[in-house]
Amino acid sequence: MTIHFPWASLLRGVLGRDDAVLAGVAGLLAPGAHATVLVSVVPRDGVPAIPAAAALAAAYARHGLELVEARAADDSEVAAAHSSWAKRLRAGGGRPVTLLRLRRRGGSRPAPDRARAGSPAGLPAGRCG
Repeated sequence: MTIHFPWASLLRGVLGRDDAVLAGVAGLLAPGAHATVLVSVVPRDGVPAIPAAAALAAAYARHGLELVEARAADDSEVAAAHSSWAKRLRAGGGRPVTLLRLRRRGGSRPAPDRARAGSPAGLPAGRCG
């Protein structure tokens, strides 16, 4: 699965802030399947900052997902998305873009936990887990 530059409820879901949406995303992935997400959030968007990798990992784990990687996307990854929305946002050219790679864990699907992840914070570069 690939998600490029989501907004509204899908953005809240992939950032671990909407459990119902994140459960839907997780439900679309077969066990062992991967998802790649490109997100871009800046203060003027009126959306809280991208959570720290640990908070994202905790939110994803509640839905049977593993955060494999969380880092700044490079210009070639943004260009490879061929996203007209990214062009309108001027993503990558002065506007930060974060790449998230997820993996659906094998086995049965866990029941969603209604608790929310920790507060937003800066996102460290590198692999998670």
